[in-house]
Amino acid sequence: MSKRELATRSSSSRADDVARDIEQMIRNEGLVNGHRLGTKESLRDRYDVAVATFNEAIRLLSARKMITIRPGVGGGVFVASPPPLVRLGQKMLELSGDSVSVTDCLIVREGLEPLITQDATRFRNAVDIEELRSLAEVMFTPDLSAEAYLRANWALHKRIAGVTTNEILKHTYLSLLEFVESRLEGVVAPDPSMDIGVGAKVHRELVEAIASGDAGRAAKALEAHAALTTNADRG
Repeated sequence: MSKRELATRSSSSRADDVARDIEQMIRNEGLVNGHRLGTKESLRDRYDVAVATFNEAIRLLSARKMITIRPGVGGGVFVASPPPLVRLGQKMLELSGDSVSVTDCLIVREGLEPLITQDATRFRNAVDIEELRSLAEVMFTPDLSAEAYLRANWALHKRIAGVTTNEILKHTYLSLLEFVESRLEGVVAPDPSMDIGVGAKVHRELVEAIASGDAGRAAKALEAHAALTTNADRG
């Protein structure tokens, strides 16, 4: 991104642009762990942004484990080696456009549903149950549109995934769901054959099965839910 383009952006947007540009440079040039990118001053001069803006960009990159800052003589900004989970997240973010289809994401998501449901049934607490029931009841709102139903659906599944203590499972599942949501939200045409009432009942039973702590009941509820996912816009 050019200096002129950076100048027209808000401070937070400019910081994000600088961070993204540096991150892309690290990837494109294959810079390895320990490579010195320069001093903070030299990098800031390269992008011609305010000190506060550049410091925010550095904070973002540090939080993503992309860089480390070393003080003193010979110090500066260095490429870091992100932990495996961070690299997984970055790879998920790189999968976009034509390289990934909604159908592929839904297939993998469906494969993860039993694990998510098992964990939710095992680890849910009173607060989880209350919030899951509240989210499920949104689907029973009178005259609910297909788009609103999908938003309620996704919100419920995100909350179910939030119960699991397996961070890899949670991260992977939520990444897939968010990708599907980003591709379908606002562009899904109403489907005359979609029975929102049936979908709402299936999701209510899924929540009640999780609340019961009965693994067998949860498995049956998940089977009924799987029947709703034959189309990408119904899960």
